Amino acid sequence: MGERVRGITHRVAGIVLIGVGVYHAVYVATTRQGRRLVRDFLPAPKDAFDLWGILLYYLGRRPGKPAFPRFTYAEKAEYWALVWGLVVMATTGVMLWAKVWVGSLLARWWLDVVTAIHFYEAVLATLAIVVWHFYQVFLDPDVYPMNWAWWDGKMSFEHYREEHALDSETMLAAARAGANPEQSNEGSPEAGESSVTSAQTEEADAEIVSHPRE
Repeated sequence: MGERVRGITHRVAGIVLIGVGVYHAVYVATTRQGRRLVRDFLPAPKDAFDLWGILLYYLGRRPGKPAFPRFTYAEKAEYWALVWGLVVMATTGVMLWAKVWVGSLLARWWLDVVTAIHFYEAVLATLAIVVWHFYQVFLDPDVYPMNWAWWDGKMSFEHYREEHALDSETMLAAARAGANPEQSNEGSPEAGESSVTSAQTEEADAEIVSHPRE
């Protein structure tokens, strides 16, 4: 790949990344589902206890994993790392793209700093994807050979209940959708995959009573 083609490919990929980021920002700001998404991604004191609990579990000091809500502490960390990384990469990338204009406004060493930040943030993001995200999606024994949620955003009812036992709102919606086939099965977990019975609907209703959503 020549230098010109590489440069064009890099800039097109950057524009796509920024476009996806803008779309996501508009989505979370203007839709009810988006605002709920951000609320569920916000860090909470329980995340620290969950981290401690999972460490104890892997060290054999407790019999089972902690029960997680819609997003685990690891998923929250990955989401906010993505948001931060996108802002950093977009800002530094645009500055480097318009380096003549930026150089006329700031000292030359600013461009050297921006170049270093852009490069090492890209390395960090790549390592996070290959080492952390790929393990969670493909190599984790609990989901091997892969968690198909990366493809269609859906999980079976049983898998979702095991991984996010405290998200009673989503499980109740999935159970009710499974008990009423005419109802849309959009969303996660995927009710259609699990043949949800009326007994599971009642169980999910019980979860709402046991763990009311704050």
